[in-house]
Amino acid sequence: MIKSISRRSNQHGSILVMFTISILALVIVASLVFDGSHMLLNKGRLQNLVDSAALYAAKRAGDNATQDEVRQAVVEILRLNLAHSDQHELYDEININDSNIDTTSNTVSNQLKVEFSLFPDPFIADTSTAAQYVKVSLSQVVLDNFLADVINFNKQVSASAVAGPSTHLEECFDDLVPLVVCANDTSETADNYGFTQGEMHLMKMGSNNSSSIGPGNFQLIRLDGASGANDIKKALAGEVNGESCFSLGENNGSVPTEPGNKVGPVSDGLNTRMGEWPNGNTLNENDHPRDIDTCEGPHIELNATGDGLEADAESKRYSYSDYANNNSYCSVASANGNVDTTSPALSGRRILNVVIGSCTGETNGQNDLDYLGVACFFLTQTTQHTGTDSYVVGEFIENCAAEGAPSGDPVDEDGLFKYVLYHVMNSTDS
Repeated sequence: MIKSISRRSNQHGSILVMFTISILALVIVASLVFDGSHMLLNKGRLQNLVDSAALYAAKRAGDNATQDEVRQAVVEILRLNLAHSDQHELYDEININDSNIDTTSNTVSNQLKVEFSLFPDPFIADTSTAAQYVKVSLSQVVLDNFLADVINFNKQVSASAVAGPSTHLEECFDDLVPLVVCANDTSETADNYGFTQGEMHLMKMGSNNSSSIGPGNFQLIRLDGASGANDIKKALAGEVNGESCFSLGENNGSVPTEPGNKVGPVSDGLNTRMGEWPNGNTLNENDHPRDIDTCEGPHIELNATGDGLEADAESKRYSYSDYANNNSYCSVASANGNVDTTSPALSGRRILNVVIGSCTGETNGQNDLDYLGVACFFLTQTTQHTGTDSYVVGEFIENCAAEGAPSGDPVDEDGLFKYVLYHVMNSTDS
């Protein structure tokens, strides 16, 4: 009888131990779930804080602020962002009051560091005024525990970010036509390449013109490596074959020309915008719709030398202002075309994005012209199908906007750029 009581006592003791272990395991799992999620949430919030602070600091550094002024700017932007209601916990734990900061040192406070470097990688702290890359670090930010005290889990988060100028940008367009207009003024101080708003230009010359690019060139260019008559036709009709990007800055990119007059492809492609799809043309009104407004005045001819427009061209033209105001010019007897809003007609098809190049000092055959920019032109009239008359007339509207994309690894060179974030090498905090 005594032995039986002893066995029951041992069983009760084993169950108690197992129950205690199970409860402890559940507490550990709950701690990992609640406290781990809480830590990851605030880690993300902290990273957003230093990312925005680094970008703001890089912008201030790029505006010639001193390093002390940049550090003060970091403190101010952090205070501003920490004041938001969803940052209340980090606000309580990040101590950047005036009494405990030093903006004359890289170590601004015991938690905040702001450093500068000449390059983002390797990032080497530098006091030079030329150091435009800024690293912002926040460390030892202690978070409240829910159940983590049970397993002695120290909930601290840190974050760092490096920001600075990208390389020079490339200008990218996805709606260029394969034409180039030669700039009147190639100097850096020139407004609109020397063009005047409302001024008419030959966007492509005919076979009787003396080419400023060189013999055999008629102001056609190759986009994205495309070449040949069929590619020219489709591009002029508005088919997009990816983006075309050009470098900016001290050493601008180049624009490859496409030799040959390409009479049929040019007229077939462009005239779809004016509502013409002749028999034998593989283009169609659904895939290559006309503009809603195809009005044009009496056909503008070339001057006697063939290198410009006739003297009374200005009085004949249907202008971009007429087009924009839709003033029913097509109702006059001397006008051609019409206004038709029936689908698939589209507004804006007569607005062409055309490359502006420097055409001086070129030779015959295929050339590479210096890229200067892209301008918007209004297609004034249809294009004829004969060699001497296959010129294209357009009215200069304005410079065209582009999307900017960083062109590669950061280097110190002139040109347009963006302020971007860089990966912090060898860091586990970003």
